[in-house]
Amino acid sequence: MYSGGGSGFGSHWVELNHLDRLLAQLTRPSLAGSGVPPAVEDELESIGLSAYRTGRKELVQRVWSRKRPLLHRLEPDDDPIPPCA
Repeated sequence: MYSGGGSGFGSHWVELNHLDRLLAQLTRPSLAGSGVPPAVEDELESIGLSAYRTGRKELVQRVWSRKRPLLHRLEPDDDPIPPCA
C-alpha cells in the first residue's frame, strides 16, 4: 500500500489520510524526552519507518517526505475523502 504506486480509486487519499493521522499523533504535545507511543511506532513500522533512536522532529520530516509526492500526484479535480465519512 505504501510503496508509492497507489492503485485503485481513492488509494492516494487513503494513504494521505493515514499519513495525516500519523502526523497528528507525532505532533501532539508531549513531555520533553518522552518517546513515541507504541501504537504510533507500530503504524510507522507498517509504512517502513523506524522510530528507534529517532526524534519526533525527524519522524515528522520523514512522514512529510512520504506525503509530499502524493500531494503532487493528485489531479486538480480530485475530491478528498470527507474527514468524517
